[in-house]
Amino acid sequence: MGAMSEEIPHLLCQVHSRVCRRLQHETGLAAPVGQNAKGDTQQRFDVVADAVIRRALRESFGSGIILSEESDAVQFGEAPPSYRFVVDPVDGSDNWGRGLPLSAVSIAVLPVDGPIQPDRVSWAMVGELREHLPLTAGHVTGAYRGSHRIRVSEVRTVSSAFLSCELNHYDPPPSVGRLLQSARAVRTYGCASRAITLVATGALDVHVDLRNRLTAESFLAAALILEEAGGSVVNAEGQPIQQIDSLRSRTSLVAAATPELAQEVVRALVN
Repeated sequence: MGAMSEEIPHLLCQVHSRVCRRLQHETGLAAPVGQNAKGDTQQRFDVVADAVIRRALRESFGSGIILSEESDAVQFGEAPPSYRFVVDPVDGSDNWGRGLPLSAVSIAVLPVDGPIQPDRVSWAMVGELREHLPLTAGHVTGAYRGSHRIRVSEVRTVSSAFLSCELNHYDPPPSVGRLLQSARAVRTYGCASRAITLVATGALDVHVDLRNRLTAESFLAAALILEEAGGSVVNAEGQPIQQIDSLRSRTSLVAAATPELAQEVVRALVN
């Protein structure tokens, strides 16, 4: 039996809980086992988390299509699928493997038909692997931590902003250096979904990733949570992120508390 839409955030939270319990009670999981479809190194914990999520989605939703960073796309259930699940079993894998803070389960729920793009995400969950309560959102229903609605900071200028910038595998041009210099404070986290959702909660004001390396499973869920919290997600040209062909398609983004802040960042990058 398929899940009713109002049940979906609760079911996604249950998936997060199952992954956390499994990973936190296992040892020896930080061991390379191969490469995923993007060519990134797979750790054993990536594969374990992926298997837990697949099993949980089958049990909770009855039928659907799963697109995961760590395994081939699969359709499950006998009934026609109602949803596609875009899954990052462990976003911030390097952080988790090293025992560093900030790594998360990320799941975006989209209709079965039509393109994969942020404005088509119906439901989303991003859950830190070391925290009990994940963040959830539904399209036009708001963003929440449990029953508490979350909101962005409403900062509008770079000079007032706590800014996160992803620098891994990146040689930033001078414009990025000037942007970082002009911000109130700069952080880097190595986990896109958590950095974006930190903007959603108001802990950060803007997250910038200009490497053209981001793939959909790392940001689709977080983007809906941010937008439902009042924020703005655009590409490096300041435009909405459009159709994503596959989980191998790469992009850059600016995720900000306000449209004004997002556009100031974009302008700074071309000057």
